[in-house]
Amino acid sequence: MTHNAASPDDEVHLVVVGGGPRGLSLLERVAARVRQDGGSELRIVLVEPYPAGAGKVWRQGQPAELLMNTTTADNTVFPDASVRLDSPVETGPTFLEWLRRIAAEGHPDPGCLAFARSSGERDYAPRRVYGAYLAEALEAVRARLPFRVLADSATGIAGTADGRYLVRLASGGRLTAAAVVLATGHLDGPPAPPAAEGPTLLPGGHPTDYDLAATAPGAEVLLRGGGLNAYDVLALLTEGRGGRHTAAGYRPSGREPRIWITSRRGVPFHARVDTPGVRAPVAHLTPETVDELAARPRLDFRADVLPLLHADLELAWYRRVFAEHPELATAELPALRAAAPASHRLVLDRLAAPLEGRRFAHPDQLQRWFAAHLDADLAAATDPALPPAAALAVAMRQARPALTRLITAGNLTGESYRRDVLGHLNGLLNFFSAGPPARRVRELRALHAAGVVRLLGPATRTPDGAWASTVAPGLAVRPEVVIDAWIPPVDVTTEGTGIVRALIADGVGRPHTLPSATPGGAPLPTGALDARARDGRLRCPGGGVHHGLFAVGVPLEGVRWTTAIGARPGTDAAFFHETDQVAAEVLATLSQRGHLARAPQEIPQ
Repeated sequence: MTHNAASPDDEVHLVVVGGGPRGLSLLERVAARVRQDGGSELRIVLVEPYPAGAGKVWRQGQPAELLMNTTTADNTVFPDASVRLDSPVETGPTFLEWLRRIAAEGHPDPGCLAFARSSGERDYAPRRVYGAYLAEALEAVRARLPFRVLADSATGIAGTADGRYLVRLASGGRLTAAAVVLATGHLDGPPAPPAAEGPTLLPGGHPTDYDLAATAPGAEVLLRGGGLNAYDVLALLTEGRGGRHTAAGYRPSGREPRIWITSRRGVPFHARVDTPGVRAPVAHLTPETVDELAARPRLDFRADVLPLLHADLELAWYRRVFAEHPELATAELPALRAAAPASHRLVLDRLAAPLEGRRFAHPDQLQRWFAAHLDADLAAATDPALPPAAALAVAMRQARPALTRLITAGNLTGESYRRDVLGHLNGLLNFFSAGPPARRVRELRALHAAGVVRLLGPATRTPDGAWASTVAPGLAVRPEVVIDAWIPPVDVTTEGTGIVRALIADGVGRPHTLPSATPGGAPLPTGALDARARDGRLRCPGGGVHHGLFAVGVPLEGVRWTTAIGARPGTDAAFFHETDQVAAEVLATLSQRGHLARAPQEIPQ
């Protein structure tokens, strides 16, 4: 049951702001620990403006064309036996287990039931189906730990005279709590600019934030970005308007706009390589090396880490190049480099920017190149023999735990983080290993063949308002609509709305920074909300930490890394370690205070 308003000055023990997967997981971990310890009854409120459990990203009311980016077997909101916690695990079904159950027992949502009965463990579900799983998970948690749900938004948090926290709500209501946890997900995007002459600009945000209905059939649309949001927008502007993908190709409805794709790299992200159980060789970024690097007082990511990552990527590549040569199966990297013919050598920068240095005399040549590029990408992503290009993606995903350890060890300079992690690593890994399902690239190929989509490639704005391709002289577009198809990066220092930025504006929290490499230089912001890494307690502007104010997930991107990634079954997912640790700290805080707070401003670090 969802309550629509708070009573005036409601007093509770815990407020969780944000009811998506991390807020849900936090509550599940609190429930597990309370039951384990036989704790007393707690008054808890979950504040979420969208359907609780699913939140904005996974809500059930969104179009079916919007798909998950991971398979049905790779998602869960409940920890399993692989998760090494000191609290109970195996408290609920994985997404796949839930799908199998409703396939047998039925479900009131026909779309959920149809997908459950027609899909397998390597299929990609509509996001709204996962939202139904999360909604049921929320009710399962609430059956073990009763809490209220307010369909509302938090607009501010302030300390009270007796050391608790006052949570102000958009509805005008207020909650007073001994502890508050922020689990708000992505920051709000920038507002749309005021109407002006020229094309309509739709700034970055969640795919359902875009006002696509105003885009007329046949309108020239410039789609800026090649990541997951771009593929979502393509689906909404094509399938979402009645077009159909068939075995013979795409059948337009006639209501599609004409879509031009441009991005920094010139082409969209590579198709996701789905190879469960396949491992890449690791000889350089080993656990022992990672331990040594993490223990250094100062780390330069470009000098100390990237060469090791690139060497392991080369190893993965060349082992697949020479897969049919047993004499080189266990060779070291220098021998593999020397043996590789020029046509098979790995030049990572060239692969990361496939249009760099190319020129096409005629726009049709660029389109033929793009069609061949998509065909090759699909072939690599779906080849069970794991060709070299696919091995790169496997090696990059496999390296994430080691990279996470090093990025969050606390010894990077601000310059290195901004240049090497934000400016290089994140984009590189996303381009090669965090792209859409192969199905989406196959659909893009069909849209291109049908003439609905065309590649502009890297482009610059001309003085007369056109967008000109830098690789096909003479190819320019005058769009009626420009769509920035990306989720804005986490940066609490930018202008915008939402509770996270309000905390900083009100002097309750502060931006996270890393020290400068320049002696005496000012610390540099990472974009994150500042929190103590070991327990998620928010830092006060003066440097101490709040006793009862915590954060988990995406707002801490910079304190942590890849915070948007959910939990995969059987992997001892970091997702659960974060929410369980914060749950333990919340309960310890409530116990220490007898549900009453000490002063929230500063406690020892």
